[in-house]
Formats: sequence, C-alpha cells, structure tokens
Amino acid sequence: MEINLPPEVMDIIDRNIAAGQYHSPTEVIVQALWLLDGWHDSEAERVAKLRQAVQQGLDGPFTPGKETVSGLQAKPAAQPAGQE
Repeated sequence: MEINLPPEVMDIIDRNIAAGQYHSPTEVIVQALWLLDGWHDSEAERVAKLRQAVQQGLDGPFTPGKETVSGLQAKPAAQPAGQE
C-alpha cells in the first residue's frame, strides 16, 4: 500500500522519530490509528477498556501488585501535615 502524506504530517512523523519515541514511520502511523480508533469510543467504552486493562494487570503474573492494592485498600489515606 502506498500512501501520500502532506509535508506537515511527515514533519510530525520525523519529529517523533527524532525524539526517540518511535523507530519508524510505520510505528508512528500505527499508534496514531490506534488513538484515532479509541477517540471515537464513548466514555462508557473507554471506562470499560480501562477497567479491563486494570483487571488484566491485577490478574497477571506480577502478584506483588495484588498485595499492594489490597494493602492500600485496607489502610486509610494519610492526611497531609497540618490537616489532621
């Protein structure tokens, strides 16, 4: 597939690669398309995706995260000094 992009778009791609955020124009374009795809989601869909991602993180092989979250949920939040 051949795509012709305006010079302004090529400048954006080049800046992102030069900044070290991406290694190729393809990576920049793929990321942009993923963001565009998510942009059209409703707020409920975005929240559902976030909840799913959080749950996958909690269910993943990194069990200390589960313990940390459980510990945080069990303890009341600390009050900043002078606001006790």
